[in-house]
Amino acid sequence: MFCCCAADSTSKDEAVLVRAMPVHDDRAPIRGDGEVLLEDPAVEPVQAAPSAAEKRSAQELPVPAKQPVPLGEEPQVFQASLSKPSVESASGWHLDVLDQRHIFICRLVQMGTTPIETYNASVATAWQIREGDYVTAVNGVSGSAEKMSEAMKSTDRVKINISRPIVFAKTLAKNGMPLGLDLKYGPGGSSLLIEGVGKGAFSQHAPDVRTGDRILSVNGTTGTPYVLMQAIQ
Repeated sequence: MFCCCAADSTSKDEAVLVRAMPVHDDRAPIRGDGEVLLEDPAVEPVQAAPSAAEKRSAQELPVPAKQPVPLGEEPQVFQASLSKPSVESASGWHLDVLDQRHIFICRLVQMGTTPIETYNASVATAWQIREGDYVTAVNGVSGSAEKMSEAMKSTDRVKINISRPIVFAKTLAKNGMPLGLDLKYGPGGSSLLIEGVGKGAFSQHAPDVRTGDRILSVNGTTGTPYVLMQAIQ
């Protein structure tokens, strides 16, 4: 963990951050088969059984046609199925599990034959897995990055829930203040995970930034966590 406190510049910096989309977000899309992906749907209230008259009335009504998903719609949450040559085979991505709740996709391996590339080649661009996406469930396992990672490694057939990130930018003037962030990162990563927000430039100028957000770039600079740490100080 790194506590970022040194700051003596009076210039303004812009940081681009990402946040995992809540699983109950109203923007959860409908897949091509009409399935809405919600990890914990609300329990439907128990209703009384329809009367005989109501049943007859319902049978007389025409059955509505199933509405297709608009072709140009960009899904925010969707499900993807991966097939690996063997249980031990790599999927073709580099993952960050520092968040503990979600898995962050740092980058995709470009080999032309990975399970991720095979899946992406089989679907429309809007449904492809991308760098910066979040994995929120693996074969029904959710809520723990460690358990989801274990689930991926235990089988050659993997069904994963993918969530697009919420991307936003914040501009702040440090004016001698510390950033007030506890930052966490790992080797091979591409972002800085915010593990804590204290008193400082972020809490003053960007109070909606919260624990679990990730910093992807600073003043247009992207790269390894070391590069980002140098840019943000």
